[in-house]
Parts: sequence; structure tokens; C-alpha cells
Amino acid sequence: MKQKTLQWIETFLFLVLNLSVFYAGADHPVPKCFLWLVLWIVMISLLQHIYLGWFLRRIYQTEFLCLHLAFYLGIGIASLFYLMHGRIDGEYWLLILLVLGMCILYGFMFYVVNRWLTP
Repeated sequence: MKQKTLQWIETFLFLVLNLSVFYAGADHPVPKCFLWLVLWIVMISLLQHIYLGWFLRRIYQTEFLCLHLAFYLGIGIASLFYLMHGRIDGEYWLLILLVLGMCILYGFMFYVVNRWLTP
């Protein structure tokens, strides 16, 4: 599959899947401020599209895997250190760890899927 085709397919899937998840979790009828969320998701989709152009050219470099995984793990560890020194109530820890875990898992799956799909 060509790189540009893969970029557009992933951008479209990211956009549609995120919008459907957020729409499913929204009140019905959706509030007017839901438009801001849609604009935010579109912006993130476009940023991911731009990032994919850079990412797919470097995906087969072995040091790139280490850099990519270290980046996501580093963000998770830095966030945990920040939270440990901040004043976060105990009931929010599970939510914070869940969100961090999902971000790290998304980054890892993003790498694996793109490595598998690129020629």
C-alpha cells in the first residue's frame, strides 16, 4: 500500500472512530459545545496525518522503535512524577492511570499497525 493512501485511510478511520465514540457518549440531542469537540478531533486528525508522513519514512530504522517507545514511556513516567508531587485525590488515580495506559497502548499499537502495513 502506498504511503499517501495509508495516511489518508488512517486519518479517516481515526476521525470517524473518535467522532463515533464521543457521539455515543454525548447527551442526545448533543449540546452546542459538541461542535468544539468535533473541531478538536478534526485538528488532531490532521496533525496525525502530518505526523504519519514523517513517521512512515522512518519506521524501519531500529533505533526509531527504541526512540518511539521511550517517548511514550517517558511521557507516562513524567506524568506520574508530576502527579505524585501534585495534590491529586486518591479516587482520581485510577482514571489517570487508565488514561496514561491507553495513551501508551495507542502509541505502541500505532507503531505495530503501521510497521505491519508499510511495504
